[in-house]
Formats: sequence, structure tokens, C-alpha cells
Amino acid sequence: MKPASPEPADLVPRLRQQLILAQVRVMELEDVRESVGPRLAELEKLLSQAQTLADLKTEEVAHLGRVLADLQAQFANLNQVHQQAAQDLATVRASLADTVGQLAQQTTLAGQLTADRDRLAVELRAVKTTRSWRWTAWLRTLGGK
Repeated sequence: MKPASPEPADLVPRLRQQLILAQVRVMELEDVRESVGPRLAELEKLLSQAQTLADLKTEEVAHLGRVLADLQAQFANLNQVHQQAAQDLATVRASLADTVGQLAQQTTLAGQLTADRDRLAVELRAVKTTRSWRWTAWLRTLGGK
């Protein structure tokens, strides 16, 4: 069994009431839209600014990544230069040690030669002061020297 359908006269006031309620609801929604509209526009503007900022920061991150890669390459290059310089320095130090050793030998030899020269000068003076050297001087002048 179906409930009895309401009379058409009962439907009209009921429809009017629902129509009025619907119009009130539409007006409320329009009020909400009017109050939310500027806030929504403001939020959309903020979202746009945030997106622009995010894009800028993404570009900065990419740039910093390239800078980091360049700095790492430069560091690797400087590290190689440092290692080569350290090897060159070790070679120069070894060469310097050899040179210092040779210099010490040469200094010792020079000291010995100086001592020999001084000893020979003393002996020569001793020879030239002898009587026989003086008496044979005229023979040396005949020889040319």
C-alpha cells in the first residue's frame, strides 16, 4: 500500500516553503561567496608568490649545485697540484741534502788545500831564507827565472 498522495492544494504551500528555503540558502551561499571571494583571491595571490619563490629557490639550488661541482673540481685539481708540489719538494730536499753533503766535502777539501798552501808557503819561505838559496840566486837569473 502506498501512502495517499497529498492533495495538490497541500503541495503548493509546501513547494513555496521549499522554494523560499532554497532561495534563503542561495542567498547565504552568495554571502559566503562574497566573504570568501577576497580571501580566496588573496590566498591565490599568496600561492602564486609561493610558487614563484619556490621556482626561484629551485633555480638557486641548481646554481649552488653547479657551484659545488665547480668547487669540488677545483679542490680535486688543487689536491693534485698539492701532491705534485709535495713530490717536487721531496725531490728538491733530497737534492739539497746531496748538495749540502757535497758542499761539506768541498769545504773540507778547501780547508785541506788551504792548510797545504799555508804549509807550502812556510816551507818556501824557509827555503828562500836559506844561505844556499841566496848564494845560488845568480844562477837562477841566468836561467830566466
